[in-house]
Amino acid sequence: MKTDLGVVKVGDDNKVEVEIPHKDEDIDHEYDRVLKILAKPRPEEKQKRDASTKQEDYYKSFRTRVVLFWLISNLGLIVAILYSNTGLQPISVSGSQSRSSVYLTVGTCLD
Repeated sequence: MKTDLGVVKVGDDNKVEVEIPHKDEDIDHEYDRVLKILAKPRPEEKQKRDASTKQEDYYKSFRTRVVLFWLISNLGLIVAILYSNTGLQPISVSGSQSRSSVYLTVGTCLD
């Protein structure tokens, strides 16, 4: 019995003929054979990167770190403004503002 699907044969009236295993023993045998193949560990292939790829990876990692630092510093600014008792009173336009409007005022002052 062939264990692969083999070649598809076109029969009469353009019908496709394929031999497939239909006995339980054949299916079990093929399943066990494939399990043995999959159980073997693959040999590790050492990948070598060229200099241009290493340089591109360095730039990508640097950009990622800059964006993460920017996000974390913005989060820290938001937390500091919203949870401070005084807010940023000297920067605010009017005397009585909510904490969220103080943050928006800081954003417009920086633009």
